[in-house]
Amino acid sequence: MKRELARKAIHVSSTAVPLLVWLLPRPVAISLLVPVALLALAIDLARHRIRPFRYHFLRHTRTMLRHHERHGLAGATWMALAYAAALLLFPKPVAVAAMLFNGLGDAAAALAGKRWGRHRTGWGKSWEGFAAGLAVDVGVGVAMWMLAPSAVSLGAALLGAAVAAAIEFAPLPLDDNVRVTLGGGAGIMLGLTLFPPSNIL
Repeated sequence: MKRELARKAIHVSSTAVPLLVWLLPRPVAISLLVPVALLALAIDLARHRIRPFRYHFLRHTRTMLRHHERHGLAGATWMALAYAAALLLFPKPVAVAAMLFNGLGDAAAALAGKRWGRHRTGWGKSWEGFAAGLAVDVGVGVAMWMLAPSAVSLGAALLGAAVAAAIEFAPLPLDDNVRVTLGGGAGIMLGLTLFPPSNIL
């Protein structure tokens, strides 16, 4: 639980990124996020190939890394790449919501599952965690609809929230930071074709 708290503290602190993106003009935000994502990728690749990098990296992160992250990219690197990709692929309000689905919804699902999870699936996730993640994602979606009703309809926001929660819950390949962020954003984009902002929902 202590390790999970430390990992999810990073998730929650990552909400500073979508808040910054919301305040900045999109080109400026892109000029910041893309280089940071590439730098994170370069550092992560270097620690696999350069022994001093690996030593210092693991010295500070070993207790938080999951087994697969020791041989692949770290979750924080995937997160940086996913956030940059979301901003490049989606309109700014959709990208911000997608990042918050990951930063807040995924953290809520993991922590609630660890603390209160009693009904577990065959792959280890709990229905209690899924419910917590879905509730937070719906809150994010509703908040984005209220902040940008001309860009995100309520129906699209709720569909994106449901997709993000389902993707986090399902035993799918690829890092969940990428799945939740880009899947949630894609869910909103699909929702916008079904529920344009001009509709009541």
